Amino acid sequence: MSIAKTNFVNSIASAVKDSQVKIKTLESQLVSGKKVLTTDQQDTVATLSKTATSYTKPQASITAAQNTIGVAQTAITSIVKLMRQMEQMASMATSPSLNASDSNNFNFRFQKLVTEIGKLATSAKLNGTNLLSGTAGMNVMVGNDKTAASRYFINSVNIYGMMTTGLLSGIKLDTPQNAQEANNSLRSAMMQITNGESSLKYASSELSKKANALTDLSGQATDSIKAIQNIDPIKVKDQLAQLKSKQNIDYQLISQLDPDAYKALKITNLTSGLS
Repeated sequence: MSIAKTNFVNSIASAVKDSQVKIKTLESQLVSGKKVLTTDQQDTVATLSKTATSYTKPQASITAAQNTIGVAQTAITSIVKLMRQMEQMASMATSPSLNASDSNNFNFRFQKLVTEIGKLATSAKLNGTNLLSGTAGMNVMVGNDKTAASRYFINSVNIYGMMTTGLLSGIKLDTPQNAQEANNSLRSAMMQITNGESSLKYASSELSKKANALTDLSGQATDSIKAIQNIDPIKVKDQLAQLKSKQNIDYQLISQLDPDAYKALKITNLTSGLS
């Protein structure tokens, strides 16, 4: 066989081996569903993974805040019901026809409700935070860039403060005059509590928006990772079919030009696990 023919056969044989390596790579990708990434792609995936993970902490902070708001809202619902009873009782106790015994009876029942409200306010605590007792409020992490925009503050509805030093402090129904004052205080307190409840509802809504935004950002990073890592099965199968077709043509050429070289190539591919 001439040198030119030998070189040609060797060239085709090399192409067959190269195709076989590519075929095995593509077949492996079809099984795993993942591409073989370059160093740059691996670095990009690592960066995107870190970005996606970075949203976990603010999302957890928002969830904790939403749970704390929920506890406060549940307590407020019960407190408002008791205050409605107190308002009715106070209105009845303003009657000038009541004697001292009736007033004292009203006041006894009234003070029991006052005590119950105090208990509800102080027990509305979750993970050390109480939005119905004290003025500290709650600072919530809603981002990870350490700027003011990555924090959200929730104002407290200090009902316990109303009970101890505020509008509801010392209210009583032991006389019609005191009952009238108590009634006025209850109305003012109810207005503050209603406003506070609306504030909590608004905060919860805003936190939900921020949580959704974080979920979207995390999803975008995850989708970008998938776009880099995951194969397109249809495209890979098409590439595989083209490679196998080309390889078959090359095999046929070698078998026609040099049957011995063809047999040796087949044996080499078999023993090397490439065929």
